[in-house]
Amino acid sequence: MAAPASEATMDRRMRKTRRAIREALQTLLQNGAIEQITIKDIAAEADIGYTTFFRHFPSKEAALADLADTEAAELIDFSFPLLSSQDSRASCIALCRHVDEKRRVWSALLTSGAAGIVRDALAAHTLERAGDWPAARAWLPEGAGTTLVIGLTVEVLTWWLSSARQLSAEQVGEIMDRLFVAQLIAQSD
Repeated sequence: MAAPASEATMDRRMRKTRRAIREALQTLLQNGAIEQITIKDIAAEADIGYTTFFRHFPSKEAALADLADTEAAELIDFSFPLLSSQDSRASCIALCRHVDEKRRVWSALLTSGAAGIVRDALAAHTLERAGDWPAARAWLPEGAGTTLVIGLTVEVLTWWLSSARQLSAEQVGEIMDRLFVAQLIAQSD
């Protein structure tokens, strides 16, 4: 089956259906892991026909990857300019506030077994915008910056959304900054 068309080449009706599928998947992920969700469940929740689903995605995993990619692109679009600033603490807090505002979606993605897909999407979008980030350090192997920052970010967010829900976005941003962000973006080696 051919790869799904990009959103830019779709007509309004197609974009609306894909958005309905993403929203349905978000809702269903709040009640169970991707392995427990069927395409029939997604179609019913999206209020579309079963075969309509396949006009947009070859599998539920492809729909999940689309959801993760959409949310990752939005997070990177929002946070990347902030993370490039000199105030890494404020940047981390802003990133966590953004996730907190969409807690339902991010909880569904990161605690339903899709963390690996999210990590890959975040890394791809970061690499598109900045290459290896943060800037190379003599002690850090080339290409490791983005992978490490994204991996650690996903792990901290997953921990927060699954085990430490009582912490505020500000507290989690502070943890991220102290654990790894401030160290990796510091100007000196």
